[in-house]
Amino acid sequence: MRMPRVTWGIAQRLGVLLASFSVFAAILAGYYTFDSSRDRLQGRAERALMATTQVLARHMQAGFGTVARDTSFLAAVAAQEPDQARLAEIFRASLAAHPSYLQIRFISARDYGLELVRIDRQGGVPVRIADDTLQEKAHFPFVFEALALSAGDVYVSEFGINHEGSPGEEAVPVFNMASPVVQGGQVQGVVVVRVAAEPFLRNFDAALPTPYGFYLSNRWGDFLVHPDASQTFGFDRGQRILIQDSFAPVAALVEGRALEAVLSRPGTDDDEARVFSFVRMPFGGEEEGRFMVVGLSQPLAAVQGEVLDLGRSILKILLVLSLVGVVLAAGVSRVVTQPLQAMVAAAQAFSRGLAHGALPVHRKDEVGDLARSFHDMEQQISRQITELNASRDAMAHLAHHDALTGLPNRRMFEQRLAQALELSRRSGRDCALLFVDLDDFKAINDTRGHAVGDLVLQAVARVILGAVRQADTVARLAGDEFTVLCENVDSEEAALQIVAKLEQAFAPPLDIEGQPFPVRASIGVSLFPRDAQDTHTLLASADAAMYRVKQSHRPRG
Repeated sequence: MRMPRVTWGIAQRLGVLLASFSVFAAILAGYYTFDSSRDRLQGRAERALMATTQVLARHMQAGFGTVARDTSFLAAVAAQEPDQARLAEIFRASLAAHPSYLQIRFISARDYGLELVRIDRQGGVPVRIADDTLQEKAHFPFVFEALALSAGDVYVSEFGINHEGSPGEEAVPVFNMASPVVQGGQVQGVVVVRVAAEPFLRNFDAALPTPYGFYLSNRWGDFLVHPDASQTFGFDRGQRILIQDSFAPVAALVEGRALEAVLSRPGTDDDEARVFSFVRMPFGGEEEGRFMVVGLSQPLAAVQGEVLDLGRSILKILLVLSLVGVVLAAGVSRVVTQPLQAMVAAAQAFSRGLAHGALPVHRKDEVGDLARSFHDMEQQISRQITELNASRDAMAHLAHHDALTGLPNRRMFEQRLAQALELSRRSGRDCALLFVDLDDFKAINDTRGHAVGDLVLQAVARVILGAVRQADTVARLAGDEFTVLCENVDSEEAALQIVAKLEQAFAPPLDIEGQPFPVRASIGVSLFPRDAQDTHTLLASADAAMYRVKQSHRPRG
């Protein structure tokens, strides 16, 4: 029996053709969108990891700078304080205030580098070493290198293992900073601050989320920090474990051919797939050309998480687009083809990051459903990109502002100070720098807890902002140290008026959780160009003036 022949009419043929075209267009649009957006999202995630690494490097530089400023300050104090007992007490107070400091020494330039004053941390407690056990240290680089420096300069040693400790004392990673003690133009000795590397670096590592891995190497590539502690300080055990051997692209940073590198590594049985970013961080004096390599790693799954979410969203949209395309093709309407072509063009434009025309989201038919689905997909991708940009902007804000008070941090303040001095040179008008330090703030933390101490710092920031002029720049340098930059100050009297207003603002007790809390501040002031010609000296002058005020606040026994 002969089967009847099925005849396809033009409506069916056009319907099949339109259905085929619509499904193909949906797949093509989805592919273009996913392929382009995938690369963009993954690239942004890798750049975000690199930005985090750069921020970490800047924070580490700021940390080294803080130690250098402490060392230079202690050397300046040693040059002005003839009483070794009082100098020892100052060293002891500095050691107590910095948990990462292991030792502070004043070493003479004579007598083969004999130690004159030495404070060690023993069992967590600063202890002055007896005079009869002091040693000669002239043969150490941190002594003879520092003796060749000018006043205020700081020598920074490489990281190493401390082998100078007492017998039985555990050898720990350390680095030294030293600054010459200059009296009457003559170098009398050096002040050396020895810093324990582990607690110093822990301050930066602790701020990172758990999935991050932290890496640090010296200029030769020797690991100083590694998630696997057995890989660190290999040179002290007679072996070289180098970062360029573990991560080949980092060789360009060690050799000076690049400043940063990003790489991925597939997973193994022992470790998951990860993405790595490394930056070359200047270390030590600028003229020395020394550096360290700072690196972070992150599980590749975290970087690709948004990409996978995007793929699943696009797959769902593709199913919707294909279904709607078949429904639209059944209508066999010429009008349907026009909005479909517009949709394909919009998808292709979006995948390339170009603007496209309005979509027919107002329609009540299948074409409208398709347009709204595409619009939802576009909005979802745009939100994800916006969130990435917001995260990047938030990280950039953290790099320039203090997280506790919201004030500019040291980095931003130094930039504004440099700009202010340049404007002052051009205009011929003076500017003033106020250095504000709270009296006995450590006692607040010790007796009332760090939570209350943080509330006090926030309240102090509000008091300073309320007391100074709107155009003045208020910043938090570190701990309880604040600065105020006052531009266009006509005279010393004008600067002292600002100081008096600040002192008046601190007269009443602060309101801490509804309770009165008396706080006293020591305020030092320096004028540009009268007291200094550059930012560093101006800040040091204000700091020294603050210290004199603080000394006057202390009761005399």
